[in-house]
Amino acid sequence: MTALVLQITDAGRAAMVDPAGGTRTVRIASAGLTAATFIAAPTLEALPGEFKRLDTVSGQAVAPDTVHLTLRDSGTDAYAVRGFGLYLEDGTLFAVYGQADAILEKAAAATFYLAIDWTLAAADVAAITFGDTTFLNPPATEQVAGVAQLATIAEALGGLVADKMITPATMAQVLAGYVNAAQLGAAGGVATLGEDGKLAVEQRPAIDLIDVWPVADQAAMLAKADATVGDFAVRADNGLVYVLQALPPSTLANWLEITTPSPVGSVNGKVGAVVLNAGDVGAVPSGRKVQTSGGLLSGGGTLAGDLTLSLTAASAAEAAAGAAGDKVLTPASLATILATLAAKANGAATVSAGGLLTGGGALSGNPTISLAAASAAEILAGTEAGKAVTPAGLAGLPKSLTPNGLWTFPGGLKLMWVQVRQLINTERVITVAYPDSFASFVVPLALVGWNNAFSISRDLWLQFVGDPGLSSCTIQTQSDDGQDMRLDGFNALFLGV
Repeated sequence: MTALVLQITDAGRAAMVDPAGGTRTVRIASAGLTAATFIAAPTLEALPGEFKRLDTVSGQAVAPDTVHLTLRDSGTDAYAVRGFGLYLEDGTLFAVYGQADAILEKAAAATFYLAIDWTLAAADVAAITFGDTTFLNPPATEQVAGVAQLATIAEALGGLVADKMITPATMAQVLAGYVNAAQLGAAGGVATLGEDGKLAVEQRPAIDLIDVWPVADQAAMLAKADATVGDFAVRADNGLVYVLQALPPSTLANWLEITTPSPVGSVNGKVGAVVLNAGDVGAVPSGRKVQTSGGLLSGGGTLAGDLTLSLTAASAAEAAAGAAGDKVLTPASLATILATLAAKANGAATVSAGGLLTGGGALSGNPTISLAAASAAEILAGTEAGKAVTPAGLAGLPKSLTPNGLWTFPGGLKLMWVQVRQLINTERVITVAYPDSFASFVVPLALVGWNNAFSISRDLWLQFVGDPGLSSCTIQTQSDDGQDMRLDGFNALFLGV
């Protein structure tokens, strides 16, 4: 898990300072949740847009600079969380964290359970305690009991993963291939390979070469006293081959006669004096013909002999005349036509390029006309005057078509929008961060309130506070009589560079 960096507030840092000197221990007792997009600044004294406070907060130091933090909510309400804050026992906002995208979303039937690793300075870790540790699930280490992942067979055999555990079943498979060093190269043990990757010479058995003995007859075969198991004897008297299966070679029963294939017993299922016809073997009858039907081909005949099919080539003169209908063109005859066409072209004429086009040249060669395409960066800069804009180049301009997104136009002009969905039921000030930052100026185009249901009595509207910044702006809600103040969210639209 990647550790998060929470912003400790100025008030939280002051609570850790002992007036007598040194650091004082603080106790985190609760956590607030918000769906608002805000900047986690150290000057915050309350969590912007907080809609719920949880006292089910648990934490434990799992490393000198890391605290494992767990938040839980088993209620039946549904919501999205983009940030949270940690409160001390006296209600002081100790630390905050927020991001533009939702950290998680809770359904009514689900339990909210957020477990993160929080990185701090070692001295800060030692000074922080928690009110409840009954449901904490920290990552397991050699010093901390917690949650650990099981290693696969491949990881166990590799022996390189240091943060996973091995089960008895996995260990059994690892040990199944284990060989004790004392058994390597030992009698009754396991053979080993030399530096050349082959079986060591001293561990190889003696190789008995197989011999083939030409012999005159059975008596000569039985007299081969130096024959070994696996040797062959080829007898001249009966033309058969024998292999020695056991010693001694002087015993006839130790020689096995090798059976040779029997003569052909049938042909295509027929025995006796076999006469085959074309139908017996699926052959084409010799009376079958190959014919040509008009067109440019000629020849053919029956399959009783060799066949010839003809295709006549037109001469250069016939190709130029264009009158022969029963002959075909060849490269040689076509060259005459091409040469005639080439002689009619004006080789001194040129093709020129102007405007955004480049290239050209004389028709005596192969002139090339080019039109360069502008890149997304060149389109965004808006200064390149010698290239064309393509759909691919426009598609490469920065954009994010999401509820909180942006669209960049050629030349760098940006259109950004922010969609906030949270209950607002009081006059308040809200900080809104843009999906991206403007470089030089920003103009707010629209600020529209949003309700999820029709109401004729709701009395709360939105206003910009001051000029918007390049990365965020401030919005306030107002009511004329303080009656039924409610909005379920709002949308804002900005234009700038």
